[in-house]
Amino acid sequence: MYLYYWFNKLSMKTYSISSKQMIVQVNNNFENFKNILNLYLKNPNGKNIHDLRKSIRRLDSAYYSLPKKFRKNKPIKNYVNHSKDLFKSNSQVRDYDIFLEKINSHNSTNNKNNNLKDQIEQNKKTQLETAKKIAQNLELSDFPQIGTALISDKKVQKRFNKVSDMFNDKIKKELDIVIQDKNKIKKLHELRKDCKKLRYLLELISDQDKDIEKTVKQLDDIQDILGEIHDCDATIMFLRQQKKQYPAVKNFINNESTIRNNKYEQFVNQYKNYTQPNISIIN
Repeated sequence: MYLYYWFNKLSMKTYSISSKQMIVQVNNNFENFKNILNLYLKNPNGKNIHDLRKSIRRLDSAYYSLPKKFRKNKPIKNYVNHSKDLFKSNSQVRDYDIFLEKINSHNSTNNKNNNLKDQIEQNKKTQLETAKKIAQNLELSDFPQIGTALISDKKVQKRFNKVSDMFNDKIKKELDIVIQDKNKIKKLHELRKDCKKLRYLLELISDQDKDIEKTVKQLDDIQDILGEIHDCDATIMFLRQQKKQYPAVKNFINNESTIRNNKYEQFVNQYKNYTQPNISIIN
């Protein structure tokens, strides 16, 4: 996984994607989101929340790579923005699930801890109701489809390369920063989000060559470990806010901090040598 090599190689690529191919891909992403939205409304369980958030990420990445003509289309733009509101609301629901999972992992029967779990469950329930209202409004909205309006392949390719290069450059810079400082929590989270955005973008053309397939896999691996670190950071931040009411969470915080630091060291050991220039491929 020689990241710097692959990202530099990607920067030099000229991707081949036609306007027809892009429109088909974006419409497929809209359709996939609509189907998952229906499943979510029937049963907003953990799996459907995960699938919904993933479909919104894919939808947003494809939409963002479109030429301005489509991105400025008001119905499409509003629909995508509302889907992102749904994403944020369900992210909070997912966070509450993570908090409960981590607290339960301590196997504590302390009544005060049970009270904290009850509070988290109530917060989750309230947030889920908010998310479901957004989802219901989206279900009632006009479902956008991008028509076959004439637009040159050159414009599509130019925009696609511009967006992919932008995320590519951001990831290289963010990697260099977070490898050096474990306390760059915000940058770690930004790196994770940018890895997702570039990954979903490259998935649109991942069948073109092996280099792109490998990079998609590497981005997936990075976001997985960064996701684990982020879950720890979010839990620690939440528990710190509860210390006054629930002093016993101090032990949870210490334990979670240890787990978090271990995962960060694992991340550094895995990627610190992959961010340096002039690294050659070793089979």
